[in-house]
Parts: sequence; C-alpha cells; structure tokens
Amino acid sequence: MQAVAPQVPIVLGVLNARYSHTALGVRYLQANMGELGAHLAVEEFLIQDDPQRVVERILAHGPRVVALSMSIWNVAPTARVIALLKRVDPSLRIVLGGPELRFAEAPLYGADVIVRGEGEIAFPQVCARLLAGDDVPALVDGGLPSLARINLPYDHYTDEDIRQRIVYVEASRGCPFRCEFCLSSRDREVRTFPLETLLPAFDRLIQRGCRCFKFIDRTFNLEPDTCRRLLDFFHARWPRDAAGQLIGPTHSRQVEQGAERNASFFLHFEVVPDRFDPELLASLARFPAGGVQLEVGVQTLDPAVGERISRRVDADATRRNLGLLREGTGAHVHADLIVGLPGEDAAGFGRGFDALRAMGPHEIQVGILKLLPGAPIARHIDAHGLVFNPEPPYDILQSACIDFPRMQELKRFARYYDIFANSGRFTTALAALVAQHPSGSAFAAFDGFAAWLFARTGQDHGISQQRQYAFLLDYLTEVTALGREASARLLIADFLDKGILRYLPESLRPFAPKP
Repeated sequence: MQAVAPQVPIVLGVLNARYSHTALGVRYLQANMGELGAHLAVEEFLIQDDPQRVVERILAHGPRVVALSMSIWNVAPTARVIALLKRVDPSLRIVLGGPELRFAEAPLYGADVIVRGEGEIAFPQVCARLLAGDDVPALVDGGLPSLARINLPYDHYTDEDIRQRIVYVEASRGCPFRCEFCLSSRDREVRTFPLETLLPAFDRLIQRGCRCFKFIDRTFNLEPDTCRRLLDFFHARWPRDAAGQLIGPTHSRQVEQGAERNASFFLHFEVVPDRFDPELLASLARFPAGGVQLEVGVQTLDPAVGERISRRVDADATRRNLGLLREGTGAHVHADLIVGLPGEDAAGFGRGFDALRAMGPHEIQVGILKLLPGAPIARHIDAHGLVFNPEPPYDILQSACIDFPRMQELKRFARYYDIFANSGRFTTALAALVAQHPSGSAFAAFDGFAAWLFARTGQDHGISQQRQYAFLLDYLTEVTALGREASARLLIADFLDKGILRYLPESLRPFAPKP
C-alpha cells in the first residue's frame, strides 16, 4: 500500500536526467524558504518517469503551488507534467525557474509565474504572495543576491544522496569571460561564497561520509589563493592508509558518475587552461593519481575562431600547462572541444582535435555547439549560416562551413570517441589505429572508424563492451596492416590492463595465450 504523503501547500520538484544527478538548485531553494520550509515538500523524478505517475506523486501532497525547475535536458517531460497538472487541477499555481528560463521574455509552458535568474530570495516571496492570494507578475527577476545572504544547501543532501549520488557544490558564481556560447558570458561579475561558512558546510558533508565533490564553478582557478585554500582543506581531510599516504580513487569516471564508492575522495573542478601558477601546480601535485579531475575548457585552439566568439585563445599556454599537469601532478585531465563554432569547418576542427590530443589529456570531450536561450552566439546565425535544432538540446544542425550530413557524422564521432577512447579501455589498440593511418592524424583515424562503425551498426549508443571489442578487432583487421592476430593481441593487452568485464571477450578468446 502506498505511503500517505504529508499534506503541504507547496511542492518543489525537478526531473533529473539520471538517478546519479542531484538538483543543487532545488536544495538551495529548500534551504532558503524560511518559515515556509515547514510547508514545503521536495520531489525528485527522472525524465524517463511516466508523467502521470509524476503528477500523482505531486498531487498526493495536496498542494496549492507547484514549482518545477527546468533545464535543457528536462524541458519536454516537464512541459508534459505541467499540462497534466493543469488538466487535473486548474486551480494550481505553477511556478517555473531554472537555467532554461534564465532569460525568458514571456510566460512559457503554461506557467503562472517564471522566476528568472537566481531564486533563493525571490522564490519564497513569490510563494508567500501566491498562498496569500495576491497577484504576482508573470515574470519575476531573482537578480544576483549577495552570496553572504544565502543559506547554503548542503545539509539538505540526504544520506542516500551522499551514499549513492553525485554531490554538487560551488565556491563561486559567475564567470569573467565572455564566451558567446555560454550563458555565463552575460554575468556582470564573479561572486564568491565566504569560506568561513562554506568550509564548515563541506566538513559536515565529509563527516556524514561524502567523498565525491563535484564543483560547478565556471572557473575554479580564477582566484589561485581561494583555489589553494580549498585544496588545502581537502588535503588535510583526505583519507590515508596505515602508512599515512593519501588513498586514491579506483576509477575517476566511475566515481564521478556515482557508480562506485571507496575510502578516497574524488574532486572535480572546471578550470581554464592558461591560469596555473607554480604554487597551484604544486598544490595539485600533493594529491593521489585520479583523486582530482580537472575539466579544462579549451573549446577551440584557433585564435581567429576564438576572437569571433569573444574567447581568448592561447594555444602555447594551454600546451604548456597541460604538459605540466600531466607530468607534475596526478590530476585526471578532461579537456573540452566544441564542434560547429561559427566559421570553423570540419578540417579546422580536426586540426584543433589533433593539436589537443597531442597535448596528452586523459579525455577529450567533444561537445556540440548549442544555442542556449539567451546566449550571445545567436548574433552569428546569419553571417555564418548557423542552423540550430529548435527543440532541446538546441544543438547545431548545420553551418555555412559544415553541411547537415557532415554535422551528423561529427556528432557520431563525438559519441564514439567517448565510448572507445575516453573509457580508457582501448589505449594500446587505438594508438595503433592512429599510427596505422596514412595521414598520422588522430582525427582522420577516428573519423574513419566512426563512419565504418555507424555503417556496420546503425547505432551510436547501446553498444555493449563485448561488441566494442569485436567491432574494434574487425576494423583493425580490415583497414590496417596489423592482421587479425596482432590486432587481437593489442586488445587482449588492453583488456588485461583496464578490462572491467569479468571474462575475456568472446571475440578475443581464440587468440588468448595458451596456459
């Protein structure tokens, strides 16, 4: 029998993309409700959930106000939930907020009120007025409140969140840069949370067993002194073995995705590549391999493209600092590069990809340019023939430089590169694939593999690990001079080094060394 939900006038909900994700913004609102906090229920769902079940759970609380957070990934399912809520109970007042609506210029999705921007101060006021029966404007600006006035949300993470999900945190908001594909380019300032309140909140999370901290700051290394103080804080509390040595995580990608927990910490930061002074590098060098992951926002290595989108590009500084990070620290370096920037064709992207890969990051995340609502990149639409998907995730469909079929191929390239290269399972085999390519270009080699794989499978997801080994074996055999047995030996070496499967894949068993 279903448990009876507590009756409250306000339900605050969100549809997450994955169970491992936690909604930090919802917890901020929860922490700043004041007296209304006793009259609030928080409900988290998944975008795959049946909308009628979502509505059933929300209405079980008997609310008068339902507030939902919208992001690029949950727009469509959230809109379906709103439509059902209004059908079942037209008297409900629907309040929307979140990054998708940060620059909304009109009421959307049937909402009664949209809170634009940061809602910690404005949202409780809106709820109080709605419950009192007062008129509330359809658009309410949350503004940029002083972070010292905001109650921190971290005590609202549940024990289940800490045990099984990703805990998102932040030390600052805003970004000083003006990259036109990013909504943060419209921020007027960078604001920081006072460390005297932030660090005790993190300490409480650690005491409760939290070991995975994913910082969402746009530029964590903007202020090196603050960055070092935070690193000092975690270093002092880092789990150690019996000999006093810091314990490292077993696998950074799995820890980040909430799939694995052990005694170690795992810290994730977004950084810019050209702001690493010797003191910061030395601070990072104290941590065990894989304990710190740095998401390095490269995006493009072409100065002309960078200037076009208001992003300063210093390829030499990027190369130097990535080398220092790889050689002098144990940080896991995850670098971002974007396909579809105005004025950059596929060959230009390929040159940037090859240059970045030569710098040696552990992962390259190939992102697809998106036209986020309110992003200044829209000013290039006419001049560079940019055509975007009108529905989320608003990804680019074609440009004057890259037609639609080629853009589709590059999207598959991005997906396959993540599956095969970023997984770390095929290091030796993929190095051979690149070395065997006539051009010596990693981009050309992976591009050819991506085209072959899609022709063979018609899939860009749902490819099991067993099939990954089999397909890579077939491709190496067909397009390189290695031969099937030599190719299989490379894959067996990779499996023995990084294999997560319990048994040697079936496609490799005929080539296994005899006992």
